[in-house]
Amino acid sequence: MIVLLLLNMTVVLADEGSDGVFISTLFVWDFDWTVINCNSDEYIPASFIGSDEMERRLLAMIKQHGPAKWHDCVADLINDCMTESKATKQDVLNAAASMPYLSDVRGALEDIANDSKCGLCIISDGNDEFIKAFLKRKNMIDFFSRGIETNFGIWDNNKDDDNDNTTMSKELFSVVHQSTKYGGHSCAKCPPNLCKTQVLLDILSRETQRPRVVYIGDGSNDVCPAINALEEGDVLLARKGNKISNPNALSGEQKDESSEFSGQEFPIMATIERRQREDGLVPRCRISTWNLGKELRDLVQSILNGNTNLSDV
Repeated sequence: MIVLLLLNMTVVLADEGSDGVFISTLFVWDFDWTVINCNSDEYIPASFIGSDEMERRLLAMIKQHGPAKWHDCVADLINDCMTESKATKQDVLNAAASMPYLSDVRGALEDIANDSKCGLCIISDGNDEFIKAFLKRKNMIDFFSRGIETNFGIWDNNKDDDNDNTTMSKELFSVVHQSTKYGGHSCAKCPPNLCKTQVLLDILSRETQRPRVVYIGDGSNDVCPAINALEEGDVLLARKGNKISNPNALSGEQKDESSEFSGQEFPIMATIERRQREDGLVPRCRISTWNLGKELRDLVQSILNGNTNLSDV
């Protein structure tokens, strides 16, 4: 019953975002490694047990249960961290609110939000509890007038012993897949929790007229909408190059020059190349790449200024 209520509330919120006002351009944002400069699912538990221990435990869980159970493993790890450190729900949300982000990425979001011809939305494999905790703390949640589509973070209060009235209730975290809104999805390339093509097409269906889409993403799961939902005239701003090597050691606003980009490579471009090689599929949209926040903001400003001569990959 609680889950159904939350799902219904989310649908209403998303519908309210499409207010009937025509927008010429819809900017669609991934969240992890785009709006923020880390992976939220890893950053939160690492805040309590450190990056090395987080990685060791999470890899062991994924090995045992399989990658399709990623969100269940993340939730179990967060619950373990809360038990071990006696942390509360608010402690977890405070950690989410402190996630690192690039100042020029925030600047790009502000530039878009201040343009009345544009709309913003998020499509993320994260969860709404962490995303909204971050956006509210940074006063950015109102930017996303076209909705935040992601998995549903659920908090349940459970007592260790229902027969003992003196036992303090324990808050347990779980994640419900976003795709439950649609009764699941049939995309063979996407994980069971969410197909970003399905979500993007749903968002576009709520617009009075299809706007041009500018999609900002970094991951292999952003390739599905790039190939299947973006059209000629749309733009993919794909993050390429390497991640920062120590994201879980950072918090709050970052300048590009303060971070060392020597971590793993962002997978989106390699995945696009693999889909072309294996399936013969290529995005119909224009593709430009970025790594630093300033590079992204410059691309966004060019689009807002009507410059169609973006550098192609």
